[in-house]
Parts: sequence; C-alpha cells; structure tokens
Amino acid sequence: MTRSVFVSRIAFVTTATDTTRSAQRRSEPLDPALVKLALAILVGVIAAILDLTIVNVAIATLQHRLHTSVATIQWVSTGYALAVAMTIPVSGWAFQRFGARRSWMVSLTVFVVGSALCGMAWSTGSLIAFRIFQGIGGGMLLPLATTILANAAGRERLARIVPFIAIPSQAGPVLGPVIGGLILSNASWRWIFYVNVPIVLVALVLTWR
Repeated sequence: MTRSVFVSRIAFVTTATDTTRSAQRRSEPLDPALVKLALAILVGVIAAILDLTIVNVAIATLQHRLHTSVATIQWVSTGYALAVAMTIPVSGWAFQRFGARRSWMVSLTVFVVGSALCGMAWSTGSLIAFRIFQGIGGGMLLPLATTILANAAGRERLARIVPFIAIPSQAGPVLGPVIGGLILSNASWRWIFYVNVPIVLVALVLTWR
C-alpha cells in the first residue's frame, strides 16, 4: 500500500513538472529563427491564396482583351483551382521524398515562373495553360506551409504559430478581388499576375537565408 502511494506521488510530481515546463515554453518568446521561417512562409502563402480570387474581377477584361467567350475565359480561374486541388495530395509525398526546404522552394519557383508566364500570355490558350502550371506550384504551398511550421514549432509553440497561416488563409480570398480591382483601375491586366513576382521573390530570399 505504501509503495503504491509512493509511486502515485512520483507520477503526480512528474506530471506537474511536465505541465509546468510546457507552460514555461508556451510563455517564452518565440525563437527569432522560427519567426523568420514563419514570415517567409506567410509571404508565399499570401501570394498563392490571393490568386484563388484575384482573377475573378478581371474576367470581363480578359474576355475583351483576348477576344474570347465567357465560357472559355472562365477556365483561367477554373484551371488554376483544379490544379491546386489536384496538387495538394502530392505535397505530403514531396515533403517526405525531397525534404521541407527543397519542396517549398521548388513550389515557390514553379508558382513565380507560372505567374510571370501568365503575365506574358499572348492568347487564351496560353493563359489557361500557364495558370494550370501556376496552380501546380500554388497547390503545394499551403499544405507544405502547415507541415513545415508544425514541425519547426513543436507541440508547445504550435498554437502560437498557427495564426501566421490561419489569418491569411481566411483573409486572402476576400482581399483578392479588392487588390485585383485596384490593379485593373491603375494598370494593365497583366499586373494581376506580375504582382506575384516580387512577393514570391521575397519569400524565396527569406527561405534561402
């Protein structure tokens, strides 16, 4: 009986100690390296999420400029969304096969190249093809971002780092049409896509360092 009580007390003390340590870790300032990583990921995620809706306000303009039908030009948005949906399941395999950093940088590179090509598109067909290519990169960014941050932050700091992804994920689809409208009011439709280039280049530089 005495031994049982003794073991119970040890278990209680151990649990209390672990709880205290976890609380201390949660209250500690975030590691600067983790904040830098979160910032790099945030920049990349914002670009990918904005592109889900930023083109919607440009459909009429694209139809007029490229001399095509509404049904055809809608594939500029649909093609990107389908590419994103089809690529998301591949992100887990890429993470395991090639590692977090390499997969992330390749995805960013595909996305930024696709964005630049979309801006240079000369026809409806080329724009749709480049949007699909862009979506392949964009589709891997969000799941990779979540996985990378979860592994880097650990269980204790995960709740504090999740908002870096959650907030832009919710705000991006709303801000996309707003930003798209501002671009169309002041510049060529091509800047709907070119605007991604400096954003993603910043993400690449932050990830590379």
